[in-house]
Amino acid sequence: MTARNLLAPLVLLASFTACTASPADRLAGVLPDERLLINMPTQSASAKAAGEEDREWSEAYLFTAKVTDDVNGLIGSVLGLAALVVEYPPTTVSEAGDEAVWGPWADALDPVETSLYVREEADGGYTWVFMQRPRGAGEDADEIVIGGEVDAGSTDEAYSGRFAVNFGLIHSLDPNEGGQGMFYSDYVVDEAGAAATAAFEGFGEAGGETIDALYAYEQEHSGPGQLDLAWLDDIDGEGTDEAWVVRSRWTAEGEGRSDAVLTGGSLGGLTALASECWDTSFAEVWYQNNVGDPERGDAAACVFAEASYPE
Repeated sequence: MTARNLLAPLVLLASFTACTASPADRLAGVLPDERLLINMPTQSASAKAAGEEDREWSEAYLFTAKVTDDVNGLIGSVLGLAALVVEYPPTTVSEAGDEAVWGPWADALDPVETSLYVREEADGGYTWVFMQRPRGAGEDADEIVIGGEVDAGSTDEAYSGRFAVNFGLIHSLDPNEGGQGMFYSDYVVDEAGAAATAAFEGFGEAGGETIDALYAYEQEHSGPGQLDLAWLDDIDGEGTDEAWVVRSRWTAEGEGRSDAVLTGGSLGGLTALASECWDTSFAEVWYQNNVGDPERGDAAACVFAEASYPE
């Protein structure tokens, strides 16, 4: 989604099953909420800009913060779109109260109309989709651009589900939206925290380079968390992709550690390892790799003493 959607207000959605809630409120409330966002302590984007300050930023921290910002932007665009649509009364609600449609709605300059459809399934789970169509077209032109499921047994305190976003289709319907590829997320939220796995497939700016990547994160609502990221990239321009795998961990106070593996491609049988730790001011306190660069800093200053790599 573009900045237009990313900057949309993330209005809190209604609770799942308040006994006084209307069917529409109950159906609207099953969509994922802001607890899915990664709550890594970060500085502002402007403060992290390269050369903004004469400060020795941890490169591992900057990388981790950028990834969490990007992931939060993708998830937040879905939450923001949901919040905007359900601000309106539903267009239709089934007599049984198990289906509802919001929309189609469009701002004055939107070339597409957007609808939200939510259905309660027989097993107690829910299916929800966002549909878009060219402005003025009939409902036969609707295309599913975002689709999701909420598992049976989910409550406001603990829920699980998944969703997928088709950025290529969104761009084809509205060229103002500049993405391409797919984004998938599978998530679990409970009283203690949240966990999610996700995949980027052919993801990037429309017409530009794309990336395939996997990530997984888990975090406590109080702040500590862990993010794993894996992707392919031709780092040396030799025409073959190398595999990167990075695990970053952090505390509620912001200090953390990243451990990275680089292997495959033109590296042959070599596996490169690197670790870096940062403090609560996001400055590097220790760095080491196994490819000959000198060790920097004090390993005793690491909040996590041992390396940890994704399986």
